[in-house]
Amino acid sequence: MKTRHTWASAAIVAGLTLACTLPGQEAKKLKQADQQKQADQQKQDKLIADRSAKLAKPVFEKANWLFDYDAARAEAKQSGKLLFTYFTRSYAY
Repeated sequence: MKTRHTWASAAIVAGLTLACTLPGQEAKKLKQADQQKQADQQKQDKLIADRSAKLAKPVFEKANWLFDYDAARAEAKQSGKLLFTYFTRSYAY
């Protein structure tokens, strides 16, 4: 019986120890999270700038490009024409 009781006490103490963090560790985690958020925002801003630069090219001004797939399908159906689709992906949210 004594062994079980000691083991259970050790498990409870270990659980409490793992759940506790030192103030410096918490500050470090918050700083890392903030740095990650800033890096993500910089990536997002770069994707937006890249997209804007791509859409500013003359090829997009010379043709009647539609960027809404459902609107393009509706127009193609109404005019009896086929769709020329170009799909690309970015990781922008």
